[in-house]
Amino acid sequence: MDKPTKKRRVLNCSIDPCVHTLGVEKFAEWLESKGIGYIAIKLGPAVSIDELIDKIRESKAEVVAFCYRLGDLHVDEVIEELIEKVYKYGLEPEKSGVRYCFGGLRIAANLVRAMTGFLILEDKFSPPEGRHFNLEKIAQEYKDKEKFQGFFELIVDDYVTMEELEYFAQKKVRIAKEKIKWSDDLLERIKQVRQLENRPILRAHIGAAAETIEPTIEGTRKLSESGALEIVSLAPDQSCQAFLAKFVRGEEDPEKYRKGEGGAPIRSKEDLRKLKEATKCGNWPMIRIYSGTDELVELAKIFEETLHMPFPAVPIFFYNRLDGRGPLSILDGINEHFNTMRWWASIDKPLEINDPHQWQLRRCSDDMYVTDHILCGIVALKMGIKNYVMQLMFDLPPEINPLYDLAKMKAACELIEPLTEHFDFNIVKETRGGLSSFPPNLDKAKSHLAMTTYWQMFMEPDIVHVVSYCEAHHDAKPEDIIASCDITKQTFEEYYRTPLPEVWQIPAVVARKEELKKGAMYNIFHLALMGGYEGKVNLENFFEYAVSPEERWKKLSFR
Repeated sequence: MDKPTKKRRVLNCSIDPCVHTLGVEKFAEWLESKGIGYIAIKLGPAVSIDELIDKIRESKAEVVAFCYRLGDLHVDEVIEELIEKVYKYGLEPEKSGVRYCFGGLRIAANLVRAMTGFLILEDKFSPPEGRHFNLEKIAQEYKDKEKFQGFFELIVDDYVTMEELEYFAQKKVRIAKEKIKWSDDLLERIKQVRQLENRPILRAHIGAAAETIEPTIEGTRKLSESGALEIVSLAPDQSCQAFLAKFVRGEEDPEKYRKGEGGAPIRSKEDLRKLKEATKCGNWPMIRIYSGTDELVELAKIFEETLHMPFPAVPIFFYNRLDGRGPLSILDGINEHFNTMRWWASIDKPLEINDPHQWQLRRCSDDMYVTDHILCGIVALKMGIKNYVMQLMFDLPPEINPLYDLAKMKAACELIEPLTEHFDFNIVKETRGGLSSFPPNLDKAKSHLAMTTYWQMFMEPDIVHVVSYCEAHHDAKPEDIIASCDITKQTFEEYYRTPLPEVWQIPAVVARKEELKKGAMYNIFHLALMGGYEGKVNLENFFEYAVSPEERWKKLSFR
């Protein structure tokens, strides 16, 4: 005869005079639904502490969860009374095995954390007038009161994560994220974050236009401590992009050039090392920088030595006389860029080629955008790159229909994905919002950031490049970047609730995608003809060959 499973009772209630039981009851019901023996015992609203103590003694509960959602005023009195009476009747955790849990608003939960030896969590949104305690002083006052220290096994507020609850349910000891050894390698970091948080990694730009790099160092440190993102992208000023190699060699005097025009005034290897050092806290984000506009191979060596780049971004056609950003001719620029790509390939570094969105920002046609993605993928392969970062910039032009935007991105991906089947070549997908699509009204811009991120998620990105919501109005400060990353992470959660894969079956999306694939291949075919191609495909029969594998098989089966 099977031994009956022990009932693991979960007493739950709100404490008098609080009547809000929805959250604590949902927690108990969730534990019960796990199928590992928990059973929810609902005591209801506004339960007195004496009544709760009686029920604990009667029921031999394993878990006692109660909430108080009336702010922080008098919460200290509630906790004092509860703990004193728990010890009076021998119901303390060490002796009874009861696992006590408290839930409340962030201001109340932080007060309980301070009283019981837990880490006080950041509280950005509670208004100052709603807070009635100096938490640091409370923590000092209670740190020697042994009964209080570690009394609760779980203290939660409205920011609780499923990860925290799962650890509690399984009685696991939670590994603090601060103790995780975060990888400084792009592919490994993508894997870590996917395993721990089931999301893409985040990248965002920072570069304070100032007379010194100190604001950027401090901003980088704030981003690192916040754990908001995984890649800090440095935005250097124009003089840095053009002359840094010469500054390092002592061939140009940095003082001759104005500082902070368009970004941080980085002038030496030491500046770069200080910025790298600023990432060595919090979640230890990786750090990278623009490739520059002259002497790119020399700059690549400097950046790898000082920053250990997760990946560089190198153009083919731009950052020269074509767009006015650098001194090189178009041909010299292309050769310099190819040599730079080969150098990065020689140390097996992932690499992004950022031309497609440069053309998009200049309002190229959609088929030309897809065409350039094909060229960039093939160039990366030819240069020896094994891990190609394919950046997909959405919302360009700003008035584009999001479904057609998706069709464009999917067409580009489908046309270069065969490279991964035939060569030692991996594609790392990175998405981002369009720079020119963000409204200057900051409230509206937050909505736009959420919506563009939602559409991007259909492409299943490995990296999401977060364009801070404020960038149409002002340069992003650390607080803006952190808020933008929070919005982005919440959008991931909303997407995962209902990812709607049938988007790819919408007839308009399918038709537009196939139209763009044919248009892009027609462009590629003309480039081949210009290069001397004389094979069996010609202008007359091109569209007989420009079909999907499925269509091709259908035609063959009817012959």
